[in-house]
Amino acid sequence: MTDPCPCGHDAWTTPRTRSQALALARHHTAVAHLLTVVARDNARWLGVLRCTRCGRLWAEDSMTSGHADMFFIYPINATDPETWLATARPLNPPPD
Repeated sequence: MTDPCPCGHDAWTTPRTRSQALALARHHTAVAHLLTVVARDNARWLGVLRCTRCGRLWAEDSMTSGHADMFFIYPINATDPETWLATARPLNPPPD
């Protein structure tokens, strides 16, 4: 068995709460050096990133803290990043 990719794609899921999104924002900071932009929709502040090691995709989303916007990522299993982005909606995770 091979070691999991350091991007952690298999270790994370779509956040359901703000605290989970905050954890993914910290994770984004930790693995940003492994991710490249594949597609971005600046009007909706959404994007798709690809890990340069394993090739798997991450969604990039944002939420506001009331003072600033914060970006977070979460793993997706899309085969077509452009189509995923065209149909995606911002998550807007609720408070815990």
